[in-house]
Amino acid sequence: MALLSRLSIKGLLVLSFTLGATAAFADQLKLSVYPAERLLTDPAKVILGGAPPGAEVMIEATLTDNGGRVWSSRGVYFVQHDGTVDTSKAASLAGTYTGVDEEGLFWSMLPVPQDELDGASIANRDPDWPSFPDFDSWNAPYELREKPVTISFRASIRGALTGTMPAATASQNVTFVGKGVKRIPISEGDMRGVLFEAAGEGPHPIAMMVTGSGGGANEGKAALLATKGITTLALAHFNYPGRPKQLMNIPLEYFSKTMKWLSGRYGQERVAIVGGSRGGEGVLLIASTFPDQVSAVVSEVPGNMVFAGCCTEDGGSGPAWTLNEQPLPYVDWKAAGLNQSAIWSPSFQAREVFRKGITEADFDDPRWIPVERIKSPILLVTGDADGLWAGEIASQRVVERLKANNFVYPAKHINYAGASHVVAFPMLVKSLADRVRSKQWGFLSMGGLPEANAHAQTDAFRKTVDFIKLHESALD
Repeated sequence: MALLSRLSIKGLLVLSFTLGATAAFADQLKLSVYPAERLLTDPAKVILGGAPPGAEVMIEATLTDNGGRVWSSRGVYFVQHDGTVDTSKAASLAGTYTGVDEEGLFWSMLPVPQDELDGASIANRDPDWPSFPDFDSWNAPYELREKPVTISFRASIRGALTGTMPAATASQNVTFVGKGVKRIPISEGDMRGVLFEAAGEGPHPIAMMVTGSGGGANEGKAALLATKGITTLALAHFNYPGRPKQLMNIPLEYFSKTMKWLSGRYGQERVAIVGGSRGGEGVLLIASTFPDQVSAVVSEVPGNMVFAGCCTEDGGSGPAWTLNEQPLPYVDWKAAGLNQSAIWSPSFQAREVFRKGITEADFDDPRWIPVERIKSPILLVTGDADGLWAGEIASQRVVERLKANNFVYPAKHINYAGASHVVAFPMLVKSLADRVRSKQWGFLSMGGLPEANAHAQTDAFRKTVDFIKLHESALD
């Protein structure tokens, strides 16, 4: 009996402590998101305070994109001894992501409301789900990014203490264009694009964005660069009003003329050039052809070879680029056996075809981009899990060629483990970005892991900004 009494007393003490802890923190649950408004590429903190130490807490985030689609995420955490949960330090034990990840609640959102998250996951995604919110597409119209996106957060106690405390809420506005940045559509002669002028007094570094195989004008990234103080022209060279429809027979002189226009407008000698995928190939080719016009090269998931043009309605191929009205020699992906069906998820045949083109040619092959002619620093950005083409191997080969030719300018290759073909394009939601949806064909394989893409995109953008500013063009 004495033993039972002691156990009963001990149980009452434990119960008393639990109730006391709950009472002490009751009505004090507070959720904070810092800062209340931030740029897409800036860090954020989600912190809960006033919770019972040791309790289980669920924090959920949700947003509604411009098309009305709801996206939600969830993390489950244990409260620290001081009654707090800091998502930059606390591990999520379950939900849409696990582990310690300060970006987790942002990148791991799925296209379902909170009450449907229990049965949703990246692994068992619905085939009708989009790859990302409409504003996160690389070529999303400016109207979708002009206004901030509001993310709502909700924190509640779980486990044995469920319902003992009211939920706490908070919100954050994520912006895509900084205050004071000017957007200027450009249509002069055959030149097309959108110029984003950095705010404040200059001079500012100037840059030109070159798009990939989708064409158009990469306004999203140009606006972000301008927000960080780099006046950037989102140049369109095809698939844009007033420009050719396909990436076929594009004169390299078009880019030289544009750089001359841009540098002249701001009284500077040279222009930084930035491009990804076929744009990554493009900037290496442009800089090697017109080296005296370029201050810095940022080449993302590039090829080291000149590849064929693409995207014709009949699926045919031909020269992507010309110089002095002559087509440049190219690796013909169609002749290598790549067809339309081979590039769509879950196939990785596209990577294999491009890998062969990237690796099998000697340095004296005329289809090689003569990168040793470049007269500016080079930054190469890749992911080692790129499912579309082997940009990391291409970049390694570029570095090898530069070394073989005693290249005297800084050349750096950053290869992110687990990241994919979207390694260098900043997005808010990355959970499903291993595939890019096509209405006609299904999903294009991008590869990579969501958490790796999330951190790589953020880090690569910051390093790009630093790189351009370090090597900014000199004033006349």
